[in-house]
Amino acid sequence: MIYLVYRMRLTERSRRDQKAFWSWLEERERWFYRDLPMVREVRWFYSVVGDVYVLENWAAFEDEAAWGAYRAALAGLKADGGWEAERVTQDDWWEFLDTRIVTDPPVPVGFRAAT
Repeated sequence: MIYLVYRMRLTERSRRDQKAFWSWLEERERWFYRDLPMVREVRWFYSVVGDVYVLENWAAFEDEAAWGAYRAALAGLKADGGWEAERVTQDDWWEFLDTRIVTDPPVPVGFRAAT
């Protein structure tokens, strides 16, 4: 798997109205990923100690081809004026800090406790 990782800092608006922010994020995730089936999984992490008010979004892809298909699909979606107008509302809620791509190690390390 490869992961596209975005880090965003919450805006003052988000920090002042956390309830509205989290509600917006839930709706945005459903809207944003509904036409992107190449995304296998999305995880969110929220910093509460250290670099506070920073959110990480990890989107998982099977391989580089799937990530390329994601980039191509986004380009097509951004060409739709209504879709793009909705997408840029994110600027009210967060500021992008950085982006990176990471991959799983080549050996089976790590574990997840059974639930």
